[in-house]
Amino acid sequence: MTSKEQTVLITGGLGQVGYFLYKTLRDNYKICILDNETEAKYKAPTDVEFHKGDIRDAEVYNSLPAIDYIIHCAAQISINKSVEDPISDAEVNILGTLKLLDFARSNGIRKFVYLSSAATIGVPHFLPITEEHPRNPISPYGFSKYTAERYVLLYSDLYELNSVVILPFNLYSTLQKEDDPYAGVIYKFISAVLRDLPPSIEGDGEQTRDFIHAKDVATAIKLALEQDTGIQRVFNIGSGKGTSILELAELIIKISGKDLKPNYVDARIGDIKESYCSIEKASGILGFKPSIKFEDGVKELYNHIKSSISP
Repeated sequence: MTSKEQTVLITGGLGQVGYFLYKTLRDNYKICILDNETEAKYKAPTDVEFHKGDIRDAEVYNSLPAIDYIIHCAAQISINKSVEDPISDAEVNILGTLKLLDFARSNGIRKFVYLSSAATIGVPHFLPITEEHPRNPISPYGFSKYTAERYVLLYSDLYELNSVVILPFNLYSTLQKEDDPYAGVIYKFISAVLRDLPPSIEGDGEQTRDFIHAKDVATAIKLALEQDTGIQRVFNIGSGKGTSILELAELIIKISGKDLKPNYVDARIGDIKESYCSIEKASGILGFKPSIKFEDGVKELYNHIKSSISP
C-alpha cells in the first residue's frame, strides 16, 4: 500500500533513471530530489521538493524533510573520469554513499534502494550472468560502485537497514547523450546514420550487450521499493538476452530506411566480448518483466535524435 503521505528521497534524481523514477512514483508518493545538477538531464519538476546539493556534504542532510524511503542513484558514472581521477570517483561513489547510509541509519528509513552497475562484474565467467556471479571490476568506477554496494549490504546486516540493490545492465532512453557510459553506442550509431554515414563497428560486431530501457529500470526499482524481498537483496535488471553490436547496427539502418552497411574498424583493446544477464530472480520475486521492446525503444531514440538536429 502506498500513500502520498510517504516521502521518497531520490538522490541523483535529475539523471536518466531519476527522471523515470519521478514519472513512475509521483502519483503515489511525495518526491524529494537531491541533485548537484552537474549532470542533470532535465529541470526539477514543480511538484517535487528539490534540494540542490552533494551527497558528500553532511550539511545538505539537515535541510531535508522527513524521509520514509531512499533511492540512491547519485554517482560519478564516467569510467574514463574514474581512470583519470580515481580518488574523486571514490569520494563520490564510496564516501558519498556512506554519508547517505549514515543518514538512513539515523533517521529510521523504511527501505534503502541502491542503484549499482553492471560495471561491478568485470569479465563474465559464465552466461547468463546471475546475481551470484563473481565480481571483479576492471575500472575504478566499477570498483567504487561495488564497494558502495557492499557497504549497503553491510549496513543491512550490521544495523538492520532494510535495503535492496538494483543492478542494471546497459540502460538507455531518449535522455542519454553520446558520451553516456551505459549505451552510448546506440547514440553514436544513430548519429552516424542520420549523417548518412555507416555505423562504425569495433571488431567483428559479435560482442553482445544487454540493453534495458531506463523506464523499465524505474519500474523494477518501484517493485523493489514496495515488496518484501526477504533475504534476496540483489537483483539483475536487464532484458535477459544479449544483442550483438552488429544486430544493433543493422536495426538502426533498418529504422532509418537508408542504404548503408556497417563499417568495421580495429577491435577495442580490453573490450568484453559477451555480456547479458539472467532476470529470473527479479521476475520470480519482484514480478519484473521488461515492457519496452528493444526495437521500439531504439526507434523512439532514433526519432528523438533526428528531431533534435532537424533545422
